[in-house]
Amino acid sequence: MKGSILCLQHHLDECLIMINVIAIIEILAWPLIALAIVWMIRKPLASLLPAIQKIKIRDFEVEFQRQLKESLEEISRASDVGINGDHSDERLSDVLKLSPDQALLAAWSALENCAREKVEDLLPNDESFKSPLERPLDYLEYKGALTPTTAKTIRDLRSLRNQVVHFGKDLVVRENALQYVSVAERTMKVIGSIAELPRVKLTGLTLFVLELNVLIDSKQFEDVTINEVYEWIRNENVIQSLAERAKGRVDLSSYGADGPYRNFVPFYHEKMKRLYEAYGGDHAKKWGVENQGLCLLLAWTNELIQQGSGWHPYEM
Repeated sequence: MKGSILCLQHHLDECLIMINVIAIIEILAWPLIALAIVWMIRKPLASLLPAIQKIKIRDFEVEFQRQLKESLEEISRASDVGINGDHSDERLSDVLKLSPDQALLAAWSALENCAREKVEDLLPNDESFKSPLERPLDYLEYKGALTPTTAKTIRDLRSLRNQVVHFGKDLVVRENALQYVSVAERTMKVIGSIAELPRVKLTGLTLFVLELNVLIDSKQFEDVTINEVYEWIRNENVIQSLAERAKGRVDLSSYGADGPYRNFVPFYHEKMKRLYEAYGGDHAKKWGVENQGLCLLLAWTNELIQQGSGWHPYEM
């Protein structure tokens, strides 16, 4: 009896071993088959790699050229600064003697150096921006010294430069390098034209426009009259009065004593008072506003943006 039990236990152990072996084979079967297939077709795949690489390079060239064309068209429309065919800027005089990809990288470095020189010249003593000389292009955008078009062009140039660094050498054709240098030269001339940093960032105005839009859309402040707004302007307390009147509906704490746009408030009141002195009473004739005070505030805030507050007029 004892022998029979031992024999049965032995057979059970063998069955368990076989079950485990089968399970392992099932797990490894498909990976092994896949490896075998790859091994068999490795030569045909290797012969396809050059063709695939050519397609990738061609796609890169097409997209690269498209982005350059868009950047050149945008900055040409946005600025009166002309492009010379001879690339007269001395910082770019030797760039085109390099290979196309090296010319592109050198043009980007020249653009950064141009921005760094401008920032060094205009940097205030109490600047809170971290490392402005290490990130001069970002600093100029942060300060509102660049129009949205110029800022976008710089971002596009940075993106194209990063693509060249990422994809390696010999991917840029000379025609694209020439166009990149042209856009970089135009941008450098625009940066060189900056005479001073704006007194207030454009975002101080645009965020206030958004708050006014919320109040107008709510239809809860249609009783704010144009004469009441004129009084706020004369007393130089537009933002304070509006914050009190619309308490709980909008948050204007960003413009308070501890807010990031605290310096915006005296600037805004000064500009609004000048508009009032020049156009007070002509709101219907000039802006088509006849009833609501908040609509007049919106129109005049937009007027400040159109006048170039927050950026420089050479790119209007």
